[in-house]
Amino acid sequence: MMLGFASGCFLERRKEFVIPHKVPEELKSYPVELQVGRGYDYSDFDKVVSIHLPFTLYKVLKVEGVTVYKKSREVNLASLNEDFWRYELELFKRHIMEAAEKRVKYAIFHYGRCNCAGRLWRYENHRRLHWNREKEFLVEISEFAADNGIKLLTENHPYDDGIFLNHVKHIAEIVEGGYAGFCLDFPHTYYRFKRFNNASLDEIITRFRESIQEVHLADGNGSSHNPLALDKGSIDWRKLLSLLPRSLLVIIELRENPLEALKRVQELYDGTLR
Repeated sequence: MMLGFASGCFLERRKEFVIPHKVPEELKSYPVELQVGRGYDYSDFDKVVSIHLPFTLYKVLKVEGVTVYKKSREVNLASLNEDFWRYELELFKRHIMEAAEKRVKYAIFHYGRCNCAGRLWRYENHRRLHWNREKEFLVEISEFAADNGIKLLTENHPYDDGIFLNHVKHIAEIVEGGYAGFCLDFPHTYYRFKRFNNASLDEIITRFRESIQEVHLADGNGSSHNPLALDKGSIDWRKLLSLLPRSLLVIIELRENPLEALKRVQELYDGTLR
């Protein structure tokens, strides 16, 4: 097991922008998942082991002397807008190439969706257009990543799936199609299970255990997908970690200092999971 944290732990989130805050020195030596283009870069950490490819594009601004990252637009691998699709493909390639130069192991991405106006997502033929576009993206980016020694992982996001109308089906098409491995986000899954009766964490782990190579670890209460500190929600995270491979990369993904969570997980692996 490799244990680290996400750079997003130290982002202050506002409605339309995020503000990066200083990372404490005591955490600098831990492995990190770097959310690229979102407040931090490689120089802020000693050991970046994975990157999260952009799911939102930002513009860097100064507001009253403070550097902020203002949201520009969402990234969508399945976009039917040719200019957006091509820009994001080339952006992913640049980030993957830089990650390879830094000897990063994984690159995580959110799978696509229908973001068209109206209710076109209700029509299967329209959803198929998005999936075909996403497959084109996946074929090209997975080959590029493999050529650069980077392993792609798709992360289950908490939003509606406007392509398959089913997150498990979408993940299966990507993972079983050989395009990417799987990064399992605990609070995202728990939220979808409690709010929409989607697959539980146990069911997801049973289905995809051999493909899960990284987890985003946090607690959750099911009322939202926001992460909670460990043992502040309802997720039996200790049991769930025991079901996963020992070679796992465990990334603490909170909205606060992750040091206490890092210590709790390390104690678990040093003790009951030895």
